[in-house]
Amino acid sequence: MEIETRYVYIGKNIDLPDVRLNKSGIYFGEKVEEIRKKYPLLEKLLIKADDLPFAEKNEILLEQLTDELLESVKGENDGV
Repeated sequence: MEIETRYVYIGKNIDLPDVRLNKSGIYFGEKVEEIRKKYPLLEKLLIKADDLPFAEKNEILLEQLTDELLESVKGENDGV
């Protein structure tokens, strides 16, 4: 039996068109893999659960990354 990779979201709470991400939420499965591909900035905000103890805990950087992600999503939606 294959164990799915589990990710912990370390950014601030956000609503994306595809999913709501909550700080410290645990995500896994095909859906999380799809949104990681669709929103490349999530690679920095969705950390493998096993790597969480080693993840940088810089709150300002995490907020900036989350804001940048929201701006990129907003830009995509404005262009539609």
